[in-house]
Amino acid sequence: MFSTGTFILFVLFAAMNYALKSEAKGNCSNDRTETVMEKLLSFVKEIKLISSGTDCRNNHQKPKAFYAQLTKQVTVSGSDTVVFDKVFTNTGDAYDSKTGIFRAPVKGLYYFDCTLMSIGTPLHLILMKNKSMLTRGHSFSNRDFGSISGTIELEMGDKVSIQHYSAARSEAIHGEYASFTGYLISIS
Repeated sequence: MFSTGTFILFVLFAAMNYALKSEAKGNCSNDRTETVMEKLLSFVKEIKLISSGTDCRNNHQKPKAFYAQLTKQVTVSGSDTVVFDKVFTNTGDAYDSKTGIFRAPVKGLYYFDCTLMSIGTPLHLILMKNKSMLTRGHSFSNRDFGSISGTIELEMGDKVSIQHYSAARSEAIHGEYASFTGYLISIS
């Protein structure tokens, strides 16, 4: 019959009306009534923001972030996408652990970071936005570490992933020492 929000508003209005009548007791000042109504309106707006998935303290949407890791050694060649299969964090469900692709849920500024460790050979990986290479990361020798990071402006639906650099030969990534993370900094 009534939604939860409608019921809450009804109760708030009834409570405010009772409070105004009981506290006023002959005081006909409209200033107090206006102040109470302004606070009530502010509270109603806050309830509306909360129900729409927005954080009222700073008026930003809920966090969008992921953190994933490889669980086993992976050999990559050509322009293979690296699939980080163990997901620790995925608020907003924007990272797909089956494809290794992050899809931007909202337009905004994002930060991404990948750590990597080679096994047996050098390793060459790239940070991709849709089909464009943004930057490269590599490790020079067996069990050497490398990293890739970048701050990127994305449109809703843009895809970000870590791929093998196609000009390099087949190479191995050490599992448990390679991770991929990203998060929304601000909405545009």
